[in-house]
Amino acid sequence: MSNTLTKSNVIAREGFDFVGNCTRTTNKVEMTADRRIPKLWDDFYKNEVLEAITHKKNSNVLAIYTDYETNEHGAYTFALGAEVRDNNLVPNGMESIQIPDQKYIVFTTRKGPLPGVIIEAWEEIWKWSERRERAYGADFELYDERAMDPNDGQVDIYISVK
Repeated sequence: MSNTLTKSNVIAREGFDFVGNCTRTTNKVEMTADRRIPKLWDDFYKNEVLEAITHKKNSNVLAIYTDYETNEHGAYTFALGAEVRDNNLVPNGMESIQIPDQKYIVFTTRKGPLPGVIIEAWEEIWKWSERRERAYGADFELYDERAMDPNDGQVDIYISVK
């Protein structure tokens, strides 16, 4: 790993319920002017999605990558929202996703400007995953109190492994 990223040993994490907004995309689309992830982030803040989720467990924002068609080259679902106590209370226009119990390696970005450090981290993760068995289950980015300052934020990225 470079000095831009630290990683944990394999950890087990219990599954959880998530509610938020979703889009289907590919990494190839995200490299074009038609990219969907930045638009979902813009809509997330403009429409105050986090505030609309009344039954969230905490104030953390989660960016979920799930329903992988194949691997990093196939389609996947990207979602923005929060962990919730009750996935039956889904605000209009949002979706519920059940994240299963999984094993993860947690990558922690360096502190720096968001989303730059996230993009930098994913570039390192893709290099790492060429040598490691990713599960392509549900991966996610955790935006907690360390990510409050967009000019000096830090994020944990959970990558599901076999």
